Amino acid sequence: MCGRYHFGILPDRKGKQIRERAEKLNLVYKEGEIFPSDSVLCIIPVENKVDLASMKWGIKNKTLQINARQESLNDRPSYEEIRNNRCAVICNGFYEWDPDKNKHYISFDEEYVYLACIFNRKNELLIITRSADEAFRKIHDRMPVIMNQKEMLKYIHNEDTVFEKKKLYIRNVNDEISLF
Repeated sequence: MCGRYHFGILPDRKGKQIRERAEKLNLVYKEGEIFPSDSVLCIIPVENKVDLASMKWGIKNKTLQINARQESLNDRPSYEEIRNNRCAVICNGFYEWDPDKNKHYISFDEEYVYLACIFNRKNELLIITRSADEAFRKIHDRMPVIMNQKEMLKYIHNEDTVFEKKKLYIRNVNDEISLF
């Protein structure tokens, strides 16, 4: 499951490029801890390239759906129209709660990573989740599909993508960092 993530534009070269492009496109998005139904910054395919867009996290039907299980994308009729509408949210890390309701922040070696998503015509997106890595299962049985930049570009353009296992730095909000 992915119920919250963190996004902040860093003061590095890549961050400067992201901010300048978002400003040029007049995109509205939130930085900091991102909640379902927030406007988020994401990467979308544009011909053979990618660009930035702002979308709402979650698709509202009877309830607000925020995630889609990777293993059911091809089986569920509700995903038929959107399963190939691929995008990715940019993030610095994500939050997860363990069974004891302790909040953990999960970060990575890279300053930015990308979470695989699908979106609809209303510019609403779902974050794709998968079964958790063995070490992460101590916290939760699901986790987002996490990509580096190379994987994200392949995913966005509907190429066969093999996702490498990422080093997860898991920190209880009140504790020290541990590496899995």
